[in-house]
Amino acid sequence: MDDRSFYGDGLAVPEEDVVFFHQTSGTTSRPQRQPDTLEDWYWWGECWASVLWAQGVRNTDRVLIGFNYNLFIGFWGAHYGCEKIGAEILSTGGLSTEQRLDKLMELKITTIVTTPTYAFRLMEGAARRNIDLKTLGIKRIICAGEPGALIPETKKELEQAWGCDVFDHIGATEVGAWGYECSSKSGGLHINESMFLVELLDMETKEVITEPNKYGIVVITSLDRKGKPCIRFNTNDIACWQETSCECGRTYRLLKGGISGRVDHLIKARGTFITPAVIENIIMAKPYLTNEFFIQISKKSTEISVHIEIQQDINGLDVEKIKEELEDEIYKKTSLRFKVVLEQYGKLARSDTKSRRLIDLRKES
Repeated sequence: MDDRSFYGDGLAVPEEDVVFFHQTSGTTSRPQRQPDTLEDWYWWGECWASVLWAQGVRNTDRVLIGFNYNLFIGFWGAHYGCEKIGAEILSTGGLSTEQRLDKLMELKITTIVTTPTYAFRLMEGAARRNIDLKTLGIKRIICAGEPGALIPETKKELEQAWGCDVFDHIGATEVGAWGYECSSKSGGLHINESMFLVELLDMETKEVITEPNKYGIVVITSLDRKGKPCIRFNTNDIACWQETSCECGRTYRLLKGGISGRVDHLIKARGTFITPAVIENIIMAKPYLTNEFFIQISKKSTEISVHIEIQQDINGLDVEKIKEELEDEIYKKTSLRFKVVLEQYGKLARSDTKSRRLIDLRKES
C-alpha cells in the first residue's frame, strides 16, 4: 500500500510532515480527510485573524467559542486566529448549553464564535431561564459553519435578541477561511484576496464570470496551502459579484449578499431554481414562527412541502389562514407552489451544528 494512500493522491509532502488532521463534516458527502503541515496551520491562523480583525476583535476582547471542535477545522482556526490577535479565548467544547449560558453571565464575554443554528439554541436556553441576552454586554457574534448570518431576516432576529452585531464568515476545510463580512456590514462578503484566488464559473458553460449580478459556482485556489494544495477547488457554492465597493476602504472584491446557496441544495423543480435561503428569509419575518424548518421534495416532484415550527404562543391565531398566506407569499417569491405544514413547537429535531434544510426524496432510495 502506498504511504500516501491515507490522504489520497493530493498529498504533496511526505506524510511525516503532516502535523494536523481534520475532516469535513460529511453533511453532503463522505467526510474528506485534510492533512496540514505546521506551516499550513500558521497560515490557517492568519486567515482567521484577518476575519476576526475585520469584524472588530482586538486583544482586549474575551472570546467564547461555542462549539465542540473535535475534527471540524473551522473553530480550531478561529481559536488560533484569536491567539494571533492576542484576544482571550474561552474554549467551551464539551459544555452544555446551560453551562455556556452560565459562562456568558459570569465572565463578561465580548465575542461569541458559533453557528447561526447554535446562536438560536442559546436564545432558547436563555428564554427558559428568563435571561435577557441584551444585558450580557456581548459586542458581536461571528457565525461560521453554515449560511444564515447574511440572510436579512435571520441576521435581524439574532441582532435584536442579542443586542449586538452579527457577522458572517465563509470557509471550507479543503480551502481555508476565504471570505468575511467586515464591520461596515455592506451586505456582502469580502474575498481575502491576499490569500485566495476566487473565480465564479457559469453554471452551464463553466466560463469565468467577471460582471456583477450574474450567479455562478464559486471556485477557489488557496495560494499558500502546501500539505494538500487547493487548486481551483469547486466549492459547489453559488454567488455573484457585487457592483459597488465597500465603505470600509478595502479593495478586495465582494460577493453580493454572500453565498446564495449550494448547487446540491438548489431546489430544481418545474424549470425553476431556488435555494432554501429564500424560504428562510420569508419564515424569519414571521414572529409566530420559529427558525426551525425543512423543505421536502417528493420522489416524483409531485409535491414540495415546507415544514415549519410555530411559536408556543400561537393560541388564538388562525392556523389555516397563516398557511394560506405563507403559501401565497412563497409562490410570489419563487413561482413554485409549496404545501405549508405547520408543526407544533418542539416537534422538529434540534441541531447544535448544521441544520438540514432540504430533504430531496428524489435522491434517496
